[in-house]
Amino acid sequence: SVVIPVASWDTGIIVTVTGVDDFIIDGDINYSLITGNVTSTDTNYNALNGGDVANVAVTNNDNDVAGVNVNTTTGTTTEAGGTATFIYTLTSQPTANVVLEVDQYDNTETSGPSIITITPSNWNTGVPLTITGLDDDTIDGDIDDDIRVRIDNSADSDYDSLNNGDVPDVVVTNLDDDVAGVNVSVISGNTTEAGGTATFTITLESQPTNNVTIALSSSDTSEGTVAASVVKTPANWNLATAVTVTGVDDAEVDGDVAYTIVTGNVTSGDANYNALNGGDVGNVAVINTDNDALGVNISPISGNTT
Repeated sequence: SVVIPVASWDTGIIVTVTGVDDFIIDGDINYSLITGNVTSTDTNYNALNGGDVANVAVTNNDNDVAGVNVNTTTGTTTEAGGTATFIYTLTSQPTANVVLEVDQYDNTETSGPSIITITPSNWNTGVPLTITGLDDDTIDGDIDDDIRVRIDNSADSDYDSLNNGDVPDVVVTNLDDDVAGVNVSVISGNTTEAGGTATFTITLESQPTNNVTIALSSSDTSEGTVAASVVKTPANWNLATAVTVTGVDDAEVDGDVAYTIVTGNVTSGDANYNALNGGDVGNVAVINTDNDALGVNISPISGNTT
């Protein structure tokens, strides 16, 4: 209600009408302010009723539009399976589900859902789009993956009519966890002066782009020998390659002798592995078991004396 004092009868009283937001794309809505009965101690005015006073026509201008928002457009995943999550919301409440199509994954770097669905009940709280990093075993650095998000369909014509460019895409950076490295196992046992052998194995920490050659040598070739090198390929980089160490006989009573298989420089057409040197690869400790003992051998007599 509004009260008009006697002093303001001809200047009037201001009545403020405030619009209400409904979050729905419903266009500009016309409505009326309805004037009801008039009451006053002035009997002439008290005799008026609502029909004697004009109603007021008002239009509430709509401010809602169809649109899609995302909380951030960049994220980070890892090759260890780390994820990045993006929250998609709508700018107004739809009358039906809005389905977003998600595609253009780099299938060697990331994976994720093909669609996400936003409903009339979660339009403003949002739906998560979770992207997972994939492992590729190669030293390829941190890779950016552009994820495309598009309107797939909606029974709400305002949202169904949105163009592909109206939905924000996102970029995910998958952090590389691969490094150049050579893994060397411990020796399987001792070598012996009788020519007994022992083995150790070599693998790489990541898949190279070219063959990798690791130089090998013995610190004491009078106790044990080994091949001059071992070659790892892009096909067998993660398979154990056995290296055989052979004991050498020295005919001396010198006891069990420790020696070392020394890993030397690494050479490769893969620049990451070619940058390694002998200090980056572990050596192998070996013991050669002695088979010599102190003793005097006397042959049988050549014949009888007379």
